[in-house]
Amino acid sequence: MSNKCMYRTAYVELNGTHEILSLSKTADEKVFTYKNVDFFPHAVMSTLTEILNMRYERVIIDFGILNPNTLKEFMRCDVRIAVCTISKWNWGALNRIIELFNSNKITDSESVKILFNLVEKKKTINHKHFKYPVVGFPYLEDPFLINTSLFGTLDKISERN
Repeated sequence: MSNKCMYRTAYVELNGTHEILSLSKTADEKVFTYKNVDFFPHAVMSTLTEILNMRYERVIIDFGILNPNTLKEFMRCDVRIAVCTISKWNWGALNRIIELFNSNKITDSESVKILFNLVEKKKTINHKHFKYPVVGFPYLEDPFLINTSLFGTLDKISERN
């Protein structure tokens, strides 16, 4: 018997990119299951309401690039994580998200966590100039294979805001 803790989980791609369809066998599925997670690649705000009523224990919502239209729903989430890359060419995107938070008076350091998706192994970041908690996430060859070395990082980013 396994000690794995399985939650009924949905991943909702609410950003229109449909990138998660690369895990699916067909491109027109409204929902598909992969690694025991139900994926909703064509979600819109009205779909989100339906999914939230489906009694999932965990719902992960991929808002894509946050904007004023999606910020309100983002702030209703129990755990709010802004995922950014650390590459120099993408600093403008990070600055835009921080400006969006500041202009909407989201300045409490516990409101939002910023998770840096590290694209290189063993890269570190200096985060003294951010007001928000920053977590560097290690490079993963396969994001579906999580080993025990990540448990501390996962606990840190999944704490409720």
